[in-house]
Amino acid sequence: MTTTIHAAQLAPHLYQDVLENGLTVLTRETPGTGVATVQIWVEAGSICEKPHEAGITHFIEHLIFKGTSTRGPGEVAGAIEAVGGRINAYTSFEHTVYHATLDARHWPLAMEVLADAILNSLFDPDELEREKPVIFEEIRMRKDRPELHLFQETLSRAYTVHPYRLPIIGSKESIAAISRDDIVAYLERHYHPENFTIVVVGDVKAAEIRDQSRKLFGQLPRRRALACQRPPEPAQADFRWFLEEQDINQTHLLMAFPVPAFKHPDTAALNVLGHILGQGDASRLYERLRHEKGLVYRINTSLFNSRDPGLLLVGAALDATRSREVIRETMNEILALQHFPVSDEELARAKRNLEADFVFNLERAEGMAQVLGSFQLRTGDPREHAYLERIRGVEAADIQRVAAAYLQPSGLTLGLLAPDGAAIALAQEELAFILQTAAAQAARPPSQAHKEEALPPHTYRFKLTNGIILLVRERRDVPTVAVRAVFPGGLRGETPAINGAFAFIAELLPKGAGKLDSRQIARAVADMAGDIDGFSGKNTFGLSGDFLARFFDPGLILLRDMIREPTFAKDEAERVRAELLANLNRQEDSLISVGFREFNRILFRGHPYALNTLGAADALRTLKVEDELRELYRQHARPDRLVLAVVGDVDADGVKLQTEELFGDWQPPSAVVSLIEESRLPPEPPASPETIEIIRDRAQVHIIIGFLSTTLTGPDRYALEILDQVLSGQSGRLFSELRDRQSLAYSLSSFSMLGTDTGAFGIYIGTSPEQRDEAIKEIWQQIYRVRNFPVSEAELERARNVLIGNYRLGMQTNGAQAMEMALNEIYDLGIDFAERYPARLEAISAAAVLEAAKRYLHLKRHITVTVGGAI
Repeated sequence: MTTTIHAAQLAPHLYQDVLENGLTVLTRETPGTGVATVQIWVEAGSICEKPHEAGITHFIEHLIFKGTSTRGPGEVAGAIEAVGGRINAYTSFEHTVYHATLDARHWPLAMEVLADAILNSLFDPDELEREKPVIFEEIRMRKDRPELHLFQETLSRAYTVHPYRLPIIGSKESIAAISRDDIVAYLERHYHPENFTIVVVGDVKAAEIRDQSRKLFGQLPRRRALACQRPPEPAQADFRWFLEEQDINQTHLLMAFPVPAFKHPDTAALNVLGHILGQGDASRLYERLRHEKGLVYRINTSLFNSRDPGLLLVGAALDATRSREVIRETMNEILALQHFPVSDEELARAKRNLEADFVFNLERAEGMAQVLGSFQLRTGDPREHAYLERIRGVEAADIQRVAAAYLQPSGLTLGLLAPDGAAIALAQEELAFILQTAAAQAARPPSQAHKEEALPPHTYRFKLTNGIILLVRERRDVPTVAVRAVFPGGLRGETPAINGAFAFIAELLPKGAGKLDSRQIARAVADMAGDIDGFSGKNTFGLSGDFLARFFDPGLILLRDMIREPTFAKDEAERVRAELLANLNRQEDSLISVGFREFNRILFRGHPYALNTLGAADALRTLKVEDELRELYRQHARPDRLVLAVVGDVDADGVKLQTEELFGDWQPPSAVVSLIEESRLPPEPPASPETIEIIRDRAQVHIIIGFLSTTLTGPDRYALEILDQVLSGQSGRLFSELRDRQSLAYSLSSFSMLGTDTGAFGIYIGTSPEQRDEAIKEIWQQIYRVRNFPVSEAELERARNVLIGNYRLGMQTNGAQAMEMALNEIYDLGIDFAERYPARLEAISAAAVLEAAKRYLHLKRHITVTVGGAI
């Protein structure tokens, strides 16, 4: 008999049903949201694999969408995309998750499609062989990403017998050897009802979800699923370390300490410790190594623990020459936690922020479902309130105790990934000495320095007397609020001589305001369990703030100070300058970024879109804070240019009064300077095809072929967006032809970049150097097809649904809605753009798409960029 358990804490209206065959169903009702996510969690991950099956769990995740007894290849994903939804899957060490998010009206379709894929996949031998090269490309891609590669290499040394040491994706050799019989045998062992948990969150009814679950899965017999056998990892007796060199520009450090499994009572204290140590700008490691000493470009902590004992990780990006000092200073901070209690302020801030992470995660159906599923599989209880109570109960003494128990040098595994030829000459004895001196240093006491009109529902637009446009949307379902303060500017306001100036300004704005320096701001934001960041894009720049609703008032005051009284402190400016230059340097390690940077440089020649959004090294080195940055900000940051968007648990009239009080006396300058972006002209298209080839010693080659296109307000915008979707997605032409049928790539897509003066349309693919020419040929085949033959009505309808569905799914969070509202105001698209967008797409015919393809995909006016390995 099916049982139902109701529980309410952070997530009311949560239901649990256990079917007769052992399958568990979790439903979280969120009435009125209009969105639903369906996730099927299978308690089978890579730790369940036998030696000859390495990578099979992830391989099955790929193959599960390749056809069932009633749906052909591409039709599983196509069924969800046809109604504007998203479908995907992922594999972890302990479980595999198949998930779909879509309009809540279509939740029965999502459940049926996922059930069909999981229970009725054919695993056709031909599809299996076609998918293997796709996995090979994914393996190459992971090796080319320094952080992923270092993480895997560190796991392989931190664990000596436990399967956490093995890559989830497997190896080229193991994947090549997997047969259909292997897959069937694996499914026979693990894909049973007792291993299935269905999680549904959204505008649904729990009783209907239960009935549909019984209809789709109730016929499966109850069978005792075989537990995944994994040997316990022996205690580590002494520290381990390794050094590897690669064709990269920055050095990456990863330090790993053994910690217990997630269910262990010490996990809550370890999470609080990790936050105090290295999460956020107010953390100890950031303040000491980044802010005070400038030793690293990035440093952070994370906790990797699940069913079995895991690791507390400290990761950093740095220059190779500073490796010893970074290791020593990091260990100083880690070991100091054993000797001295953390302050009440640090403890309260960490607990507040960890709790806020849960609350912000509840804004999106996918996030809420992820929390429910992970708690259910890791603890047997989907309710997170008990864990939050343990977080709230952590005391300073607990931090000292767990630091002493788990963060010992003898348990450390340390990995360094350095540029070729970096010559980091470390030896075991020297590292031992560094750890010893760090322990001695840590034992010393720490320093103490350490409503105008209503438009869409609950949406209002006000224009203040000084020209500020205030947009407010009331959303009462989650107690959070997002603020976006946006000015025209960004890349479009730059020249080559000042390329990077707005990125520089965006980073400086939260680093000092009024009487507060960067540390005081970081602590104030952390005390509110919030987040404030500067941003700069192609057409705009500004500040973003996200807060719990009860901290909206002090959050808005802090944003006011940053907007009106930024200090542009010289010491902060030099730290930011170094960080921006480091970001430029790091960009060279991402071949995709290098490719698109070169693509933009050539295609938009003569226009600021040709510039790098990160800036240019020469300009960043020479930009003067007072003479250039402060003056540029003064010219652009005026009240008559500001759009302030507020979305969340607020009252619109109250927000208007607060904004008038905080900003009302800010007046535009009497003499207005003419700004360069106000007279920008679009670039001329290339007179003839141009090709740029950049050779790097990497396993993949990245190819971009593209053309100039239209603008955000151009009449062909919607036709090109539809064309982009016809080509993209798991059921799009590129995926179906180049990946599914020909196995030419793991990652590929078309893209449509819409700007204010011009835009770009193109196709990207990452493949092996041996398949480069074939991939380029096939891309041109697809371009020829869309230029010469109209898309089908089915493709047209799918594209419309995907665009509308993605737009709505992307607007689940307060922050996303606030930014969209502000940008639509600046681009003169209107605050009701979201309501009008579907009708614009519905008006586009196949003939209009064909005409747009002919107009912009000009065979003699394109750019081709290839970056990566040579044959």
